[in-house]
Amino acid sequence: MSSYGARMDSRDRWNERYAQPDREWMPETPAEWLVEHEGRLAGGGRALDVACGDGRNALYLAQLGYMVDAIDVSDVAIDALRVTTEARGLTMTIAPRFVDLEREPLPAGPYDVIVVMNFLQRDLFEPLQDALTPGGLLLFETLAQAHVDELGNDFNPAYLVEPGELLRAFARLEVVAHHEGVAQRSGGPRGVAGIVARAPGV
Repeated sequence: MSSYGARMDSRDRWNERYAQPDREWMPETPAEWLVEHEGRLAGGGRALDVACGDGRNALYLAQLGYMVDAIDVSDVAIDALRVTTEARGLTMTIAPRFVDLEREPLPAGPYDVIVVMNFLQRDLFEPLQDALTPGGLLLFETLAQAHVDELGNDFNPAYLVEPGELLRAFARLEVVAHHEGVAQRSGGPRGVAGIVARAPGV
């Protein structure tokens, strides 16, 4: 799931897209920003994959030893992920759940790792920090202003993070890594901003 673009009805919109037989826009491999920081994810624990889509990042976290709550507004995507978890014997490891975060709260946690990729809902910034365990990691990446300014894409500015916005939004956390600008994502250039940040306490 993603909040990219103007919202009509999130559930219907994303159900329609996930129901398409050819979904090249959602690759099978985990998000590059997540893979780049695999070394920080040793040890396993409890993880939350926000806007999980068809579960590529949830599956990756499960392979790293995490028990994963995978949430999305699309029940089509959640049903597909349930089928995948059953086929791979991961029903005790990944818990797919339909959650509409525009109407329901973020799961309370606490979580050792929270992953948010290609999704932007600003009123979740504080709850995301609250849901981390002491020392827990947040890995967040989404489209940024560079997607328009540097790549010339036409995009709703409400769904682009501003320069420095993630640093300001997650100021309660210790920044481990941060980047802004054009990067290769899903087979092509995208203007993105990403942060890896750790909750205080350990």
